[in-house]
Amino acid sequence: MLAFALTTAPAHATTRRTPTAKPTPAPQVRKAPTILPPQIYQLNPLKVNPTVQPNIMIFGQGMTPATTAQVGGRPATTVQVPDANHLLVKLPENLSQGSYLVEVTNEAGTATASEALVVDESPAPSNMMYLMGGGFLVLLVLVMRLARTPSFA
Repeated sequence: MLAFALTTAPAHATTRRTPTAKPTPAPQVRKAPTILPPQIYQLNPLKVNPTVQPNIMIFGQGMTPATTAQVGGRPATTVQVPDANHLLVKLPENLSQGSYLVEVTNEAGTATASEALVVDESPAPSNMMYLMGGGFLVLLVLVMRLARTPSFA
């Protein structure tokens, strides 16, 4: 009996459990995103005067910060890649009037736009042209009002 009393724990005694180690999950390996070749859906604007508006926006897919563009075989300067669907580029210097193919290249390949970019260097209307047009409009309104005035009839 004495042996039994020594081997049994009193009712008020607590037993400690040794913490069991939880199995650690296998580390998850993140795969690098697959870069797809670029696609071009649209150029905006399609007709441009480089002296007035030297930038174009290219809409498509697969645009990355490393994406480059060429206009007529000449490199364009990448201004901004806000997301994978937009690329803002500055046109090459000294583009003459004509049509140019636009190509976009990323790490996975090259795409060519289905429509050509049209460079039109026709001069924009000058301020004098706007003033002359406005003056003509004012003169026309005055003549019409005078024609309706009953005392001149």
